[in-house]
Amino acid sequence: MSRPLKICAVSSCRADYGLLVPILRLLRDDPRFVLQLVLTGQHLSGGANATAARVRADGFDVAAEIETGLSGDDDAVAITKTAARGLDGMADVLARLKPDLMLLLGDRYEIAVVAVAATIARLPIAHVFGGDVTQGAFDDAFRHSISKMSHLHFATNEDSARRLRQLGEQPEHIHVTGSPGLDLIRNTPVPSREAFFAAVNLAPKAINLAVTFHPETLAAATVEHLDELLAALDQLGPDVAILFTGSNADPEARQIEARIEAFVAGKPSRRLVGSLGAERYFAALTYVDAVVGNSSSGLYEAPSFGIPTVNIGDRQTGRLKAESVIDCRPDRASIVAAIKAALVRGRKPTINPYGDGFAAARIVEELARFGELNSLLVKRFVDLEVA
Repeated sequence: MSRPLKICAVSSCRADYGLLVPILRLLRDDPRFVLQLVLTGQHLSGGANATAARVRADGFDVAAEIETGLSGDDDAVAITKTAARGLDGMADVLARLKPDLMLLLGDRYEIAVVAVAATIARLPIAHVFGGDVTQGAFDDAFRHSISKMSHLHFATNEDSARRLRQLGEQPEHIHVTGSPGLDLIRNTPVPSREAFFAAVNLAPKAINLAVTFHPETLAAATVEHLDELLAALDQLGPDVAILFTGSNADPEARQIEARIEAFVAGKPSRRLVGSLGAERYFAALTYVDAVVGNSSSGLYEAPSFGIPTVNIGDRQTGRLKAESVIDCRPDRASIVAAIKAALVRGRKPTINPYGDGFAAARIVEELARFGELNSLLVKRFVDLEVA
């Protein structure tokens, strides 16, 4: 292709944006590409989790915003209508931007509807983080659906690449690149310990924990599991400071955040920050003693800091895990025992199974190799050989 390749990347929340940033920076600064960045979902939701301004502060031009009405209720009906508005808005954006390729990351329902719109518009899709497994969340179904609509795959590890081949995807279009989130770790300076705790307005203690708890969307007892976590944290005593980060925009997220807000109210050693941003989040991983909850970041990024992760419940079941990850049941006794085990383990060098911190360059170079992208549209299903 003689002209620059127009790549439309879509981000729906702080989580996928943090992983996309290293790729977006390379695309933005490379004359072989024109980056068209589209924001939707939680970026535009209002309140502490709204991060569209942060994206612009990072130096990115935003080609379009798709407002989905996410600031309303978060029950199943409201989330489904949110997804419908995202699909409707994406149709107009694609008609206006006319990209050559869609770049999508992850497993969110907001991203799944973007893949639907791109498929109908006959646009090839490049998908990052396909092939992972998270049995406790409906994200699993969305991720595999996006993979089946995609044409280029950038897997974070060989296990995920094998699953993509098992889904019938063409092996020559599956690339093991590692996680681009590790690139961001390599390139992001963190503030001093004192500056970090001051920035998040948290009074540190002898033990400091970072806690993120998202809805376990295939479980009927998510709020009850959170109550067990909060009870466990209460049992740890007064010498523990706790920094909570906000939840994903999934069903029951508002109930979760309301309970956490009540838990931290009036206590200087407990703090809820909706979105930390890369610098402060990596500072948290540098200075706290353990990560607790059910976020994928405890599996993806935390091992690079040597910090132990207490992974609660089934939300991340099936994901590749470093030796620093301690799984536990979602009851207070199990959570307390796992946190104590994490503190005994402490911080030590850990092999991160998600790559070496140079994923973004690999992804961008693969994107640059394709001259005639329309040749990707007709996919063949590759059957597994049966022994």
